[in-house]
Amino acid sequence: MTDPTGTGAESLHSRRNTWLGILLVLSSAVAWSSMGLFVRLVPTADVWTVVFWRSIFGGLSIVGLAMIERRQLSFDWRRTLTLPGIAITAFIATGIFAAIYSMQNTTIANGCVIYSTVPFMTAALAWLWFRERPGARTLFCTAIAIAGVAVTVGGTLALGGGHLKGDLAMVYATFSLAMMTVIMRRYRDTPMLESVALACFAAAAFAWLVTDPFAISTRDMVLIGLCGIVTQGGGLGIYTMGARRLPSAQAALLSAAEMPLSPLWVWIFVDEVPADETFIGGGFVLAAVLWNIGMEIKARPKMAAAVPAGDPPG
Repeated sequence: MTDPTGTGAESLHSRRNTWLGILLVLSSAVAWSSMGLFVRLVPTADVWTVVFWRSIFGGLSIVGLAMIERRQLSFDWRRTLTLPGIAITAFIATGIFAAIYSMQNTTIANGCVIYSTVPFMTAALAWLWFRERPGARTLFCTAIAIAGVAVTVGGTLALGGGHLKGDLAMVYATFSLAMMTVIMRRYRDTPMLESVALACFAAAAFAWLVTDPFAISTRDMVLIGLCGIVTQGGGLGIYTMGARRLPSAQAALLSAAEMPLSPLWVWIFVDEVPADETFIGGGFVLAAVLWNIGMEIKARPKMAAAVPAGDPPG
């Protein structure tokens, strides 16, 4: 018998679309997680040189991504020339420097633990700025995440504080991304791709003023450029395509795979073993992130069931 309503075919298409979304978001997490490994593979390049080549190639890949997605050979730079757009560009550009500096001056695992607190720092900033009150679950998870970061940084201090500057730089990189997220939530018309691309080019221009980016080997240049394409254009593009096929909470949960993968790559390929405190602190943060997102996913069906049947509103 055939299905005259076509619901069977629609259900199959929906399942395939969901699995494709899961695969794409997991792939984006793998792409983002490779950044630390790329940085470790070019140990002789200073922070300015890494920022220059990563930002140039990353920015160009984002421009290409936007043109492909919009199917037009244009890029709307003017939409970023507003106060919110300029603020986002400034936070992203300075965050790029801070993230690279951090990866060169602390362990990749430490940086990942700190960076994974972005959702909780975002919630705190949203409450401080426009009183977007977080729920009790978010507050509880934030406390767990803060405890995890404290344990991680405490391990750095116990070892003599050699990585403290790198840890603090990652705190700023986390803050910059959280601020970007809050500004975009407050001013929803601000374009993300344009702002990120402009920030990349601004960071590259500043780095050009203080270093000679051509003083490194062709090998290192290629590796850093590939890092920009994979972690910025590739990661962002793949995530964008995957996230639109999934509920936002599920996409966020899958993208959290970046946290354990980043230190894993440098552990395997460059033998960088995290400290015990990093394992403990990272466990706290990862548990907080996964539990918070998992509870949100669990709550979705209940919210949907609570909506009365009938014609949609409006």
